[in-house]
Amino acid sequence: MMLLLLACSTPERVRIEPSFVNVVITSGSVGSEADPLPFSGATSLEYGITVTTSDVNGASYPFNGDLNLAVRPGKFTEDPVISLVDGTWSGTIHFKDGFGPTRIWATDEGDRDEDSARVPSFAAGVSEAIYFAYPTIAEMQATDDVETNQLEGEFAELRVSDRTVIVIARDAAGFWASDIADEPRSGNYVYVYTFNRPDDSLALGAQLTQLNGINQEYLASTQLSYPTLGVTGAVFDVPAANELSTCDDAEMELLEGSRVSVTNGQIPSTFTTDSEDYADFLTYGQWPLSYGSCTVYVESASTAQDFFPTEHVGETLGSVSGMLKEVFSNWVIVVIDGADIASGPPAPPPARAAAPRTAKSHSRQYYPEFK
Repeated sequence: MMLLLLACSTPERVRIEPSFVNVVITSGSVGSEADPLPFSGATSLEYGITVTTSDVNGASYPFNGDLNLAVRPGKFTEDPVISLVDGTWSGTIHFKDGFGPTRIWATDEGDRDEDSARVPSFAAGVSEAIYFAYPTIAEMQATDDVETNQLEGEFAELRVSDRTVIVIARDAAGFWASDIADEPRSGNYVYVYTFNRPDDSLALGAQLTQLNGINQEYLASTQLSYPTLGVTGAVFDVPAANELSTCDDAEMELLEGSRVSVTNGQIPSTFTTDSEDYADFLTYGQWPLSYGSCTVYVESASTAQDFFPTEHVGETLGSVSGMLKEVFSNWVIVVIDGADIASGPPAPPPARAAAPRTAKSHSRQYYPEFK
């Protein structure tokens, strides 16, 4: 009987404290939902916080150890680990890129010192909300690094409800949008990857009421994937193409995702079968186009099927238009249809009406792997 009682006894539970982490903002403006703070972007903001720990009963717990800090959404600009003594820590923190309701988190994930024998409780706490405005497209794109943007890696929600954000071009996998409330050449463009051809509600010139998605830098070009979209039903004229006159990375970054045009560009005479550009053309379908001291590349195989660049080596083309993207320091014009390439005498870029374009081919592509 004694053996049976021992076998059925419940093992004693060992509770790991702390059970609760409390995060209180002690300094710094928190804004409000009705009157949010401006989107900070790359500007580092300073806030004072106090972090305390409690046990399972809610009483103060004299915790000694490290906690990890995080800000969601946003990015810390300093070491995100704090060390509590007797269950408390007070100090200042710095972060950037907060948007919408933003909160500061503190979590017990174990001590930084690998030799620490302390077992983490994984208790967590979160501050009250700090309300920031959602960024415009141009604010999101404002960065000194042309291969990233302010919200890379975030599920980004962009400010469109009080702006004029419209569809400016479409392809087989998504569309390009521009906030025409901003001046041209201000970084106010982005590609939205929908995985297939957009439906008719996203016609050229359609105004968006909602635009968010996973922010990615695909081959160094900004795109929103898995988007959530809404339209007003209003249709605006699509702005004319931006004429390229430079290839400076900073200026080209402000044009990324926009419709651009090169007048009197030349397919270099060095574009021969033994050249590196020709090898890249066979692999990626992109051919060189020179203007002044600059060279960009053009992607046209699936959208301008009657134009063969190898037959025009050394020639000056009247105009080449399309959507500008970056592929790791190379700037590429994505031709939308055959009318975007005018060989022979110089001619102005074709006009763009605010209506869906009739497709010449169903094999359009934006990236080489999407056949």
